[in-house]
Amino acid sequence: MLNWKRTIQAALTLILMGWATPVLSSPIHVLIDVRGNVQVKKAQWKGFIQAESGITLSSEDKIKLGSNASVTVYCSDRNQWTETQAGTYLVSKGCPEGETVIRLCPDCNNDTRRPSGKKEERLKQLPYLISPRNTLVFNDSLTLRWNRVSGASQYKIKVGDWEGQTQETQIVYDGELEPGEFYTVRVVADNGVASTDEDDGQYSWFIVLEEEEAKTLQEQVGAIALQENPEREGLVLAYFYRGNELNAKAIQVLEGLVKSGSQTTTVYQLLGDIYQQVGLSLMAKEVYQQGLALTTEAESEVKAMMQRELGEVEYSLGDRDEAAKWLENAKASYSALGDEVQVEKLAKRIDFILERD
Repeated sequence: MLNWKRTIQAALTLILMGWATPVLSSPIHVLIDVRGNVQVKKAQWKGFIQAESGITLSSEDKIKLGSNASVTVYCSDRNQWTETQAGTYLVSKGCPEGETVIRLCPDCNNDTRRPSGKKEERLKQLPYLISPRNTLVFNDSLTLRWNRVSGASQYKIKVGDWEGQTQETQIVYDGELEPGEFYTVRVVADNGVASTDEDDGQYSWFIVLEEEEAKTLQEQVGAIALQENPEREGLVLAYFYRGNELNAKAIQVLEGLVKSGSQTTTVYQLLGDIYQQVGLSLMAKEVYQQGLALTTEAESEVKAMMQRELGEVEYSLGDRDEAAKWLENAKASYSALGDEVQVEKLAKRIDFILERD
C-alpha cells in the first residue's frame, strides 16, 4: 500500500533541501469590472471575443474598448488599472511588471490527469473529506467537513493523535497545531465506511504554514481590499489563496459567493477547478454544471474550460463516453476561440479516453 504521507513529506523535503526545484508560478491579472463593449484577445486566440468578468489575463493579452466602455483589471502586484478610452491595449500597459502577489497556482499548468478512480455511486457512500484537504492552512481555527453518508448516524474523526466524535458532518478541531507540520485526516462512519476508502488518504491531508510565511501571506490578504464589491474581492482573494496553495481558504470564499447567488460564471469555474485539483470530483461536477447553466456567450473561454474539466471529472468517475462528449464540446468551444493548441490537445485526449481495454 502506498504511503501518501511519506511520499508527500519526501517531496517537500527534496524541495527544501534543494534537490528538487519547484516551478515558479506565473503572475496573473484579474479582469474585475466590464462595462459596455469590452473585448479581450489572448495570445493564442485568432481574434477578440466579449470580455467576461473574473477571467485572468497575462501581460501579452490584449483588451479592446468600444465607445463609452470601461474596464478595470486587478493587477498581479495589487494595483488596479482602469481604462475608459476607446482603443486596443496590451495588458502590460496597465499592469507592468512588478511584485507578483496574485499568481497562477503551482499545478495549474500541469496537464497530467488522474487515472479513472472510484465510481460516482461508490463515492456517495463514503465520508470523504471535503475540507481541509490537499492544502496549506493558517494556524488558526479549523473546521473539518466531510460527505454525509446515508445510514450513518455517528462519525469518528482522527487528525494525527487527536480524535473527535459527532453526529454532524463537521467538527471544530480543538487540538494543537504545530507550524510546518503535516497532518492526515481520517473519518470513519458508524456503518464501517471510512474516508480513506476513497483514495487511501492521497488527498486527505493538510500542512500548517510556518509562522513567518503565514504572517507574510496574512499581510498580503489584508492589502487586498475591494470593499465596494464583495464578489470582486472574493474572486481576487480566491485566486490569491489558490496561487499560494491555500486551497481550503479559496474554497471557503468561493462557496460563500455561490451560496449568495453569484451570477458570475468564473466563480463556478474557479471553484470547480479547485474541487477537481484536490480530488473532489462529485462536487466539481455539480458546480461546473451550475456554471454552464449560467453561460450565455457563444464564444466563451470560461465555458470551454468548464466543458473540458467536466470531461475530466467524468473520466475520473469512470464514465468514458460522457467524458468524451464533454471534451468534444470543449474542443468545439476552443475551436470557436481559434485556440488550435487546445483543440489539438483535446483531440488527442479524446482518442486516449475512447481507447478500450
